[in-house]
Amino acid sequence: MRTYTIKSGGFDKTPGWKTIKISGAEYGTYSGGDGDSKFLQIKFEGYPDTLDMRVYETIGSDGEEFAIGQIFRFANAGLTDVLEGQNGEKVVKLDDDPSHLIGKEINVLFYQDGDYSRIFKQAAPTAFTNEVETFTDNDVTYWQKKAEKYYDKVHGTDSSPETGTTVTLEKNGTPTDTADIPF
Repeated sequence: MRTYTIKSGGFDKTPGWKTIKISGAEYGTYSGGDGDSKFLQIKFEGYPDTLDMRVYETIGSDGEEFAIGQIFRFANAGLTDVLEGQNGEKVVKLDDDPSHLIGKEINVLFYQDGDYSRIFKQAAPTAFTNEVETFTDNDVTYWQKKAEKYYDKVHGTDSSPETGTTVTLEKNGTPTDTADIPF
């Protein structure tokens, strides 16, 4: 005789934006044809570990990394110090230890990839205020629209992910795509 367990419940994997809590995060390295690329892999509360978000390190023309930094910014995580810079700019010191992300909420974009649900690599903030900035509901919508535009660029579609359109993974399935500087 044999037994097996059928899990009840489930999780919402429909295409579109969801505000979800980060349950784990860790850095890794992808070794590909263009060399090694650092990434941040993020897992979410209430979702299987196989449905995660991977954000690759992206360096802007000013030499600063912004893609992983944006996750910390939008999750309101790791902020240690704020300094006044030139022209009224603020220079933020950030502790990018992934443990600071655990328990924080961000908005993520789910999309359908054939039979599978995926989470897009660009997130949006939730509404909050900290020492550096304030994100209102209008700001959240702005960042969601910006991510959707980048989604269309990466996936070569004019369709919004909310339509449930089947798309392919990132171009060539590699992290070599370039991203617009998000701020």
